[in-house]
Amino acid sequence: MILGASPCFTLDIGSASISAALVAPVGGRLRLLGSEAAPAAVGVEPLLRGLAERVGAADPSLLAGHGAWQEWPRVESRTGPAPRVALAGASEHALEPLVDAFTRDGWRVSATVTGERSRALETALVMRDPELDLLVVGAPEGTAREALAELVAAVAPVAARRPELAVIVSGAAQVLLPGVDPDRILHGHGPADTVAVAGDALSSRRAGREAFVRSIASLAAVLDLRVEGVDVGLEAGTRVMAGPDGILRRLALADGALVPPAALEDQRLLDAIARWSTLAEDAYVIRDRLRNLRVAPWRDAAGDGARLRLAAARAALERLEEAWQDEGRERVGALQRLSDRHGHVPEVAPDLLVASGGAFAVPPGPVVALALVDTLRRPGAMALALDHARVLGPLGMLPDEDERRRVIADLLDDILLPLGSAIVAPGLRSARRGSVTVTAGGATTSLPLAPATVQVVDLPPGLSATAEIDSPDDLYVGARARRVAFDVTGGLGGLLVDTRDIPLRLPDRAERRRAYIDAWQRPLWTNAEP
Repeated sequence: MILGASPCFTLDIGSASISAALVAPVGGRLRLLGSEAAPAAVGVEPLLRGLAERVGAADPSLLAGHGAWQEWPRVESRTGPAPRVALAGASEHALEPLVDAFTRDGWRVSATVTGERSRALETALVMRDPELDLLVVGAPEGTAREALAELVAAVAPVAARRPELAVIVSGAAQVLLPGVDPDRILHGHGPADTVAVAGDALSSRRAGREAFVRSIASLAAVLDLRVEGVDVGLEAGTRVMAGPDGILRRLALADGALVPPAALEDQRLLDAIARWSTLAEDAYVIRDRLRNLRVAPWRDAAGDGARLRLAAARAALERLEEAWQDEGRERVGALQRLSDRHGHVPEVAPDLLVASGGAFAVPPGPVVALALVDTLRRPGAMALALDHARVLGPLGMLPDEDERRRVIADLLDDILLPLGSAIVAPGLRSARRGSVTVTAGGATTSLPLAPATVQVVDLPPGLSATAEIDSPDDLYVGARARRVAFDVTGGLGGLLVDTRDIPLRLPDRAERRRAYIDAWQRPLWTNAEP
């Protein structure tokens, strides 16, 4: 047992920042006594020392008798740059499933080479990408002998010249690479198995993201609810859906990073991020500031910088949503779910949506709640929470599932910051209105249900309520209904009642788009202008 007898630090170490938390037994249960985040350059030891000193100064009795802070246990998760893979295959058909599988598992595909382009592989690997981690040779059963021979002739010299590379042959296990020790070659029987083999080979590079997934699954079991978790950091984004019985879906996406590395050169990607910005600056200024956010994420964190970071976080969530939707269509087929004319497949809202990661460290909690609702569009009602101390990742490193559940159950009220609840109910026509009535603690609040808007109902943290919607039109809230009631809970952002479309459609004109986004989020900024 790691946690319970003495104070313990949890550490979430990312590429841009470090988040530390101090957990200790108080009154027979574990409590979160304090947390702090700092740029990664600060280092672990100064951060832990400062955290221990501040908690000790606030209440010396909490840590008395437990010795020096340097001796306390540490539970640590690390997330670094997404691992890089080069994929080589005899044909585009052989590579497509591999590209898809590795992309959805959080890998960055550095190069793809097929057929007559296979001679370019040596330059792509040896000269252009010294940080490459893995070479995969896609050779499905039935590959023509001539094509396979050509591919092997191109790949073998590269693999022999780069002994530090892990090499996997996907498909035909009998493929040998001349000049390469056969013991160095791993084998995968298909795309999914190849990704699993690659994950095992580079498990240390993926430990932090895997730990977050495990913690969300443990949280769902503890709460006996359907829980969705999303983590956005500097290098990648992770998303997982879990129920009481385990993980239902998961996705890791290198392009789900706050600002992907490709944005340094890809103007279209920068402009897609800038679409979420409310800053009235020239396009080239916004692009430069977003590039700076990629290179030095802590440099511009206050004032307008926080708003720009929020725009980047929304764009990252949007990219995660697009990949999630693509996978959903492939898994279940659009005919099995509600699908609008744009091909979007909205899933029913989870019971609880938890956000984590450095992308959400700066904006106020209520605005984070709106960002989640803007991008991860889910009809129905859900509670929203923030892993504010970034504890879920480290707790996922605990090897024993029973201990992890016990610790999460103890710390539940401390580590999940309640952002409030959201009801997403599209379908109200512009010419007709309804009403929403919120009853909490014997008091009732009623307001018009306006179409294509997001409205905020004040509902403080810790307060439970019933929200009843009465509409003249059929609303989609997981099922078609005109009258429906939900149990909701309060939080920093209160209750968000959202009648906007799924997916959310923003105006094309920059001025109108900025005005819409600003009008939606302005009431939720703690120090918003009047």
